[in-house]
Amino acid sequence: MELKRKYREIRTENDTQTKKNGWFRRHFSLTGLYYHLSTYGESISKPVAIGALTVFLSTLFWVIQSNPSLEPHFDPNLAETVGNSTFVGVREFGNPTQWLKGLERSLAGFIPLLSLGGETEVGIIDFIIKIFGGGLTFVLLAIALRRKFERKYTR
Repeated sequence: MELKRKYREIRTENDTQTKKNGWFRRHFSLTGLYYHLSTYGESISKPVAIGALTVFLSTLFWVIQSNPSLEPHFDPNLAETVGNSTFVGVREFGNPTQWLKGLERSLAGFIPLLSLGGETEVGIIDFIIKIFGGGLTFVLLAIALRRKFERKYTR
């Protein structure tokens, strides 16, 4: 995998050449991202850190909303309507109830099996958190654990 990340084969009609990949291709290709996110499935701590960071950042996102159970709305000129929550910034950072609501919404978005409360409106941001945060973390963690168990129990 490391050789695939660093080098690529260029095939011509008569010959095959090996060329070193540039910095951008080494770090932002699928193989490069797989290396940085989980060290090719060898690291358990990187997916756990990605999951924790996703939950923390999404909690911060929900804390800066006036009502974390409603769908976010970023236009400060419009008043809060029945289905939308307005952006309030850091005004609610000292409110522990707001943090608990934000954490609940984040965890419900991150772990697909947890259900949201009855008044919570699910939107596109919840699906983004589920797909990129929860899904990516779950897959990377599952691959890393599988490799650890294979090494431990198959020898």
